[in-house]
Amino acid sequence: MTPDDHVDTGAMFQLNGQVAVITGAGGLLGAQHAIALSDLGAKVVLTDLTTDTCEPTARHIARDDELRAIAVPCDVTLRSSWEAVLERTMSQYGRVDILVNNAAFTTQSPSPRYDAAFSEFPLDDWHSILEVNLTGTFLGSQVIGRQMLEQHSGSIINMASLYGVVSPNHRMYPGTGIHQPVAYSVSKAGVIALTRYLGTLWAAQGVRVNSITPGGVSNRHPQPFTDRYASLSPIGRMARTHEMRGALIYLASSASTYCTGHNLVVDGGWTAW
Repeated sequence: MTPDDHVDTGAMFQLNGQVAVITGAGGLLGAQHAIALSDLGAKVVLTDLTTDTCEPTARHIARDDELRAIAVPCDVTLRSSWEAVLERTMSQYGRVDILVNNAAFTTQSPSPRYDAAFSEFPLDDWHSILEVNLTGTFLGSQVIGRQMLEQHSGSIINMASLYGVVSPNHRMYPGTGIHQPVAYSVSKAGVIALTRYLGTLWAAQGVRVNSITPGGVSNRHPQPFTDRYASLSPIGRMARTHEMRGALIYLASSASTYCTGHNLVVDGGWTAW
């Protein structure tokens, strides 16, 4: 038997003693990320523009141990806000092991003219979407990544998108009230490129950087949209909110120590067709 034969597979996924920071933790997937990481033993710092949106999840996680979760405000577009999150995390827990860059403008939390046609799409919305979705990921990786480099360990997980890999199917949207603007696709493609850049830059220093590309996640979408989506998906439906948990835990844990610069696609087979 080799030394590797004695590795406990179950233990590879455990996060006991680790500390995770999640942005956009008041959103649909942000809360799921926090719960998943906590379930495997991590202490979690839930951040959002205001703590009102993520406090309920933090309280739920910390119901048996108040140190298991805290809520901290963070404007991901401001370096000073990131520095404040890092300072609070270090003062509370003394380390940071996992960063989930999840905050974004989406169809559930749109910019003011998110639904504008390409020919009239406002420059202000273009800048706003790129600033949150891409620059926010850049700043978080800089500030939190710096601490990880000092520790010689860490896992950064960036939330990308199906539409950073392929174009939206433009025929799917008319009459549904749902829109996917150009800035969203461009920003998420940038997140994947940033992931590859940092994943290779920091690999030898113990800091892994990967991304997750979710397929469409069900969230009370109108029936015409869900029907069209299902008809284009090999699995025949949208994702359920908990179905990104496995990918997240894999990339956060020591189960993925030989994985960096990777974009993990969890899309029900959408991009296989």
